[in-house]
Amino acid sequence: MEAVAILIPTRNRRIAIERILESISRSTLKPEQVIIVSSGQDIGSVINKYSKALPITHLHTDAIGQIAQKRIGVGLIAQNITWCVFLDDDLLLEESALEIAMSTAHSYTRTDVIGIGLSTPVTSRGINLPVYLEILARLFKLSSNLPGKVLSSGHASSYLQSDSIIETQWLNGASIWKVESAKNYGRDLPSTPYAACEDLIFSYPLSKQGTLIYIPSAKVDFQDTELSNLDSLEVFRAASIWRLFFITKHKELSFTWFFLTQVLRSFYVLKKGKSKRLSLSLELFKLNAELIRNHLKGVSPNILLNQLQR
Repeated sequence: MEAVAILIPTRNRRIAIERILESISRSTLKPEQVIIVSSGQDIGSVINKYSKALPITHLHTDAIGQIAQKRIGVGLIAQNITWCVFLDDDLLLEESALEIAMSTAHSYTRTDVIGIGLSTPVTSRGINLPVYLEILARLFKLSSNLPGKVLSSGHASSYLQSDSIIETQWLNGASIWKVESAKNYGRDLPSTPYAACEDLIFSYPLSKQGTLIYIPSAKVDFQDTELSNLDSLEVFRAASIWRLFFITKHKELSFTWFFLTQVLRSFYVLKKGKSKRLSLSLELFKLNAELIRNHLKGVSPNILLNQLQR
């Protein structure tokens, strides 16, 4: 099979890195290169522990954010590598996942496969909703019966619930890419401490250039299952600005639908808020007013993203 590299960005998660390297060492398809771009905590002892079992390329950096780390990592891919696996540091690779993914991609009916989605446990809040919420989500373009569809609101429908191999318009962070595509990751993007939908921003344009497939039998697992903390206004603000950035990059997507979904998400955050709901509602109102005001003034979302770096 063609040579495969694995790229893992990490920060202050020494134990998690040890666990994921242990899982990679048991893979039935051995990677030709394992690239780790770390910041914060020193993980030298873990790298040394697995340096004989795995061909590790390690770089420690002061760069902030996963986007910056991945961007650095793709620059370290060896010349003989054909495919690059993106894995977050909180995952575990099942033994046969790479072998299944690569053999399936090679035998797929289309020859222009450039991206492969791996199967993680479903954590999306939009799966198995009560009927009335599902109807509301469909009306507000926050849900679709087409897995992997990117809606005009900019919302990316989950594909992880599919039991069969499907083609999709986007892939999440547990994915495999042709190297020539992987090297475009994060180009011209700021790297913020919290980056929402960076994988959507990267993968959606590529779905227009080649075929992306999801293979449910190529499995990875979470070390710990934890949904994003939407009660955090800082996280919600960052996610909102990143989504705005995404929809402005594609003429087929709609600011109007984006804003309607933003309002619905705001009500969800307010409902889930555990304290200080009055102050939270005021902050959410200010955020949404800021988003629509900047849009009407033609303020670039890049300016708002750069403010998140401060």
